[in-house]
Amino acid sequence: MKERGSALVSVILVLLVLTIVGVGIAYFTSMEDRLSGNTRIAKAGFYAADAGLRRGEALLERAVTLDTSCSPPTLSAILGARSVLAPVLKVPGGGYDALALDFSMLPAATVACLGADATAALIDVVIPPPASVPVVDRVTYSLYLRNNVDDAGGSDVLDTDSIVNLVSVGTVKLAIGTSVTHIIEEQLLLSSGGNSSGGQKDIDAGGTNTISSDAGKS
Repeated sequence: MKERGSALVSVILVLLVLTIVGVGIAYFTSMEDRLSGNTRIAKAGFYAADAGLRRGEALLERAVTLDTSCSPPTLSAILGARSVLAPVLKVPGGGYDALALDFSMLPAATVACLGADATAALIDVVIPPPASVPVVDRVTYSLYLRNNVDDAGGSDVLDTDSIVNLVSVGTVKLAIGTSVTHIIEEQLLLSSGGNSSGGQKDIDAGGTNTISSDAGKS
């Protein structure tokens, strides 16, 4: 009887240990899946913001280097082209508020030359997934512009040093309704008349002064 009782206790202990091990494996597997998913979402937000940043660079360079017959806008004119319907972004870290990049508010001659690029505020621009990829997340970017705080003679809408800060916000809206955002800010040196160069060149060892931040979930 004692041997039978001890065998039963041993079996129960073994089953208990196996159960604990099984639960532990299931927990850590679930955590790994969640971490992997969070990494994927964070990367998607970063790449969306980066895609917006590249488009913003191209649009600004094209605008300030338009032919004189198109009345190329100054950076002050672009900063002052505010749409009352567009949101204002308070960038983490302080400085001037960032205004939605909106070329449609520029003079008619400039808008006509910019054509399709002179769209309304570039807010919540959707990045479509490849047709063959079944993606349920909605990925977008929004572009903002603000003057740099080191412009001693300038203001939020007055540029005197040809340097502005371009801000891109990448957003991933999940199927469950949660949104994850990633913000990238880049300082650009833009001069009218065909001269354009990246203000981030040679600023640091990485060759860029781009500021990136995860704005988290909303």
